Amino acid sequence: MPDLVYQHWSDDLDPEVCVSVDGNAPGRLNLSHWPGNRTPVRFRHDLSTGMCIKLAESKDRLETLRGITTVTNNHWDTDGACGVFAVMQPALALVNAPTLLSAAIAGDFGQFGTPEGVKLDLTLTALTKRHDSPVASDRFTDDLERRQAQYEYALELIPRLLVNLDLHADWFAQEFWSIQQDLRTLREDDAELERFDTLDFCVVTSDRDLHETAVNTVTGCDRILSVVTGDDGGYRYKLRLTTLSWFDLLTGPPRQRLDWSDLNDRLNEEAAGPDGRWVCDDLKDPTPALGFMNDAGELVPNTVRPETVKRLIAQFFSQGPYLPAGI
Repeated sequence: MPDLVYQHWSDDLDPEVCVSVDGNAPGRLNLSHWPGNRTPVRFRHDLSTGMCIKLAESKDRLETLRGITTVTNNHWDTDGACGVFAVMQPALALVNAPTLLSAAIAGDFGQFGTPEGVKLDLTLTALTKRHDSPVASDRFTDDLERRQAQYEYALELIPRLLVNLDLHADWFAQEFWSIQQDLRTLREDDAELERFDTLDFCVVTSDRDLHETAVNTVTGCDRILSVVTGDDGGYRYKLRLTTLSWFDLLTGPPRQRLDWSDLNDRLNEEAAGPDGRWVCDDLKDPTPALGFMNDAGELVPNTVRPETVKRLIAQFFSQGPYLPAGI
């Protein structure tokens, strides 16, 4: 079959000649874990990259892709880039499947699987943000041109990264070190973890902000309350949901997102302060948060004790437990 080409999704593309990877762009074949995906059952996986690797190893790959000329996506992220690569370079993808999957885990779930995967994710993430990257987003004014250039560059870069994951170490070294340091902080009890396993809820108390990848990795749950203590006697509160309850996952019990507008109101009634108010994001966002903020949208100290905030949040989540009572 002729080589596949990558074209970032636009209405000019014919869905009938497209395999849509990650996201929800139209296509004759869809390989995605996004809500509303149309992935065939035999290719289902928790990661879009995993689905593309399943396609790469399938005996009828050529027949499945017959008539398809184009690989497309409607957004940029690590799972999308690794998935597109796996469709277009199946032999290389199969050889490097563990690293590609670990990178997708780091990118979509914010979890540290392997150092190699995290380095690949950090590099691909920095590719769009670093000003010294030839395809940094701020170099473009047109979104379609931007994403097309970034995918084309990534498809050339990924094979070189798989040989040398430190190729662009200057892009990620500081953040990679920070994640490792915060993993150590959490695992050596320099931060306090309080688990409510039946509620899929964890409270992390520390004297500074911790990297979300480290927190997600150690807690392993979807509902995470961060409590940062200050020298002024106040506490900065941020409750967030991870993508574990947003993506359409194959493994694990289904997670539900409870309408937390009532929780937000109750926190403002019983746990507010003079310098801010509790504000919640839309639950349709992949990673929504609820926090105590000022008018500028910044987290600010609240003198209400953590016991009160934890009690209100735990009571709210008990309306939709993660596990049946008694297990």
